[in-house]
Amino acid sequence: MGTDDMKPVRRALEESRISVRNFRITPVTILGGLALAVLIGLGTGCGKDNPTTPPGPVTLQFDVYNHTEGYRSQFSRTVLSGDQLIIKVNELGVSDVDSKKIAIKEDNFGNHVIFSNTGEAAFTAPRQNTNNEVILFNSTNNAPYQWMDDQNSGLYNGIRNYGVYRKDFDGQTGPEDVWADVFDQLNAALDLGFVKWGSINRQPSGTSGDFSYGYGDSHGASGWHAGSYITINPQAFSNDVLRMTITGLEEAFENICCVDDIGGHPTAGTIAPNGVLNPVGKDLFAYTFAKDDAK
Repeated sequence: MGTDDMKPVRRALEESRISVRNFRITPVTILGGLALAVLIGLGTGCGKDNPTTPPGPVTLQFDVYNHTEGYRSQFSRTVLSGDQLIIKVNELGVSDVDSKKIAIKEDNFGNHVIFSNTGEAAFTAPRQNTNNEVILFNSTNNAPYQWMDDQNSGLYNGIRNYGVYRKDFDGQTGPEDVWADVFDQLNAALDLGFVKWGSINRQPSGTSGDFSYGYGDSHGASGWHAGSYITINPQAFSNDVLRMTITGLEEAFENICCVDDIGGHPTAGTIAPNGVLNPVGKDLFAYTFAKDDAK
């Protein structure tokens, strides 16, 4: 075959090599193809989709309680999940409660949802049907809740079950019976049968806990509370058991509720002037526990 006869063959081979070079596969080409395939898959339903669940109707059941007197009524609301729900005290038909204060707990007096002292509670409806408690606050004893609010009362250390242990200071001492009476009375104000708002576990032989109780000079006062400890000064009362009990109730109440001289005068005069926690004292003590978000 002559030279001229070979030209068409060489031209065909050159065109073939050019074609191969132009379509050479590179790593970038591969990655791009995979990304495109993933996008196509998502667009056609081949990939997994995780859309936000749209709001749906939920039914919320509420049991209404007076915080120290017990069950009053129940009602339900059906709303869309995610919607804001407002519950007003004056629409609940309960007459023996404060018109401004309301708390809501999850089922069986569980997790705290909200507390309000405006007369209404607003919160977001959950995504499932739930049972809840509406807590209203007893008004039959005219307890001055505002005195507690003025000092932003709340539970010491953000807990509602306390372990307390005996510790004396300054070479002072006194009877354990006084403190047993103090904590028995406070516990009785929390354990109401229909609910137990909290507890105080007295450990006379303990060496640690949430705070200590005992006797001491109390910085020259009749009693003292400082968060980590509370004391009675027995010398201030010549060891009079009744007067020491009054002071013990005052100091334990103030320490746990994080207040001091509510209403601008000694707390004992409001809650236990005769050494017995009175109805007002019981309402105020339980109020702090019932409204607090401690678990």
